Amino acid sequence: MKNTKPKVRLWSVLTGLTAILTVAAIVGNIIANQYATTLNVALNASTYKIIKGETTGDTEYFKKGFASDEEREAYEAELCATVEAEGAALLKNENNALPLASGAKVSLFGHGSVDLMYGGTGSGSVDTSKAPNLKQALEAQGITINQTLWDLYSSDSMMSKYSRLTPASISDTLEANTQYAVNEAPWSALSSAESSFAEYGDAAIVVLSRSGGEGADLPSGENGTSDSWISGQEGDGNYLALSAEEIELLQNLKALKDNGTFKNIVVLINSSNAIELDFLNPEICGEDYGIDAAMWIGDVGQTGINGVGQLLSGAVTPSGSLVDTYLYDNMANPAMYNFYTQAYPNAAEYNLLTEGADVQGMYSVYQEGIYLGYRYFETRYEDVVMGTAKAGDYDWATTVAYPFGYGDSYTTFAYSNFNVAESDDAFTVTLKVTNTGKTYSGKETVQVYFQSPYTDYDKANGIEKAAAELCGFAKTDVLAPGASEDVTITVKKSELRTYDANNAVNNILAAKGYTLTGAKMKEIQAVNACRRDAVAKGMKLEEAMDKWQTMDQLPAEYRS
Repeated sequence: MKNTKPKVRLWSVLTGLTAILTVAAIVGNIIANQYATTLNVALNASTYKIIKGETTGDTEYFKKGFASDEEREAYEAELCATVEAEGAALLKNENNALPLASGAKVSLFGHGSVDLMYGGTGSGSVDTSKAPNLKQALEAQGITINQTLWDLYSSDSMMSKYSRLTPASISDTLEANTQYAVNEAPWSALSSAESSFAEYGDAAIVVLSRSGGEGADLPSGENGTSDSWISGQEGDGNYLALSAEEIELLQNLKALKDNGTFKNIVVLINSSNAIELDFLNPEICGEDYGIDAAMWIGDVGQTGINGVGQLLSGAVTPSGSLVDTYLYDNMANPAMYNFYTQAYPNAAEYNLLTEGADVQGMYSVYQEGIYLGYRYFETRYEDVVMGTAKAGDYDWATTVAYPFGYGDSYTTFAYSNFNVAESDDAFTVTLKVTNTGKTYSGKETVQVYFQSPYTDYDKANGIEKAAAELCGFAKTDVLAPGASEDVTITVKKSELRTYDANNAVNNILAAKGYTLTGAKMKEIQAVNACRRDAVAKGMKLEEAMDKWQTMDQLPAEYRS
């Protein structure tokens, strides 16, 4: 009998080698696929292969919309300006301060006037190498700028001493320059240009700029606490309130306005973060800064400042609406108290906390639920009117400076023929919008808000519903004085439903009895104010709710 043991041993070795090579091949294939591009570059190999075939069809799937890059860039620049012009919100315009008269001569104040906020930090940043500035935007509209003051603000000495401070970079350990600071120039630094003010006194235009974005949270609160990722770090006070230097600037401009040097004071709010606007209301802040007009322009993008120039000159009439609720004091927003950071209990155990507080070891808890922004302010106000328990001491008028959806115009508009038609799956809102002004053409933004019925089921199951929610909007075409346009807005019922987290079987609630209105938020508040005062004088709440539902039903003192 032949001995077969050597053959068995050989096959065992070969089997083992095969298994090892198979595993290696699989792993190698995975790695090769994952790093195919890197490997191809290293080996100078092509990452793709072009196969040419005979065809008579059109193989260009993505066709160019422009004849050249120059044509495309021109279109994009114009589009950006249009978005800004139709998105900026006019907040205040007394004494017909805006638009500026043709050929007006103005002085630009504030570091932001020469160093605009074009975008945010991190992924919100904007290439400003070819971006126009405010001076160029106004000059393009025939407005003359105080060159002496412009040169002073843009000088090397001023730029080095007085420029916005923003976090240096985005990193896990936010150690170097993690704070924001306004760093506005004091009034004394402008003394060399003061003799030029009178010649350019048609308006003093003040630009208030604030940065914000990835990198660090904004300092908040008079106690100097930053509320940033770096727990307990001292900040630069309340970054979204006026700095001492900005207050000083407004005070001196008011004095110059009083002595006739400046005719008007115009404020441009160049920030995507909600700045406190108490300084626009003398009764709230306790001081009159003489501000005639104010406009929220946000971050202007690469060429949006051209749209601002069009607005200030009157080439375009404002039609934008605020997308945030602007307060007199940001601490009136519960989100300011709820937003804080703390370390995970076991963060140190896993080396997630380093010197300077690594963000990986920190977390925040958001407690507002559905009551974010205007939903909180409007719901709490209704709770006060309705006498709901725990509504507390709350006065909407002294809390909210400008509500969500607010936006004034150089002309006036009237709504008529308001109607809501209901189908199985939608509401169709129709109304007529008329430009009732005599001078300016313009567009009007129509907003539709709804209120869901608050049923016994809702109360029993802890379902929360806001008092007012935006459910649709539309903008008219440009309407000449006296012209009208019929507007139609469709609201899907599915978008009005409420999620019931306590009912796992049927967790989407569809209720009947929705209330819809085409009034803007300021008009909703006027109706509620009338109801509140009537109830305070002894009228039953149900009677007040039924008697006053629209703006045109209110007494004259509530319609101003």
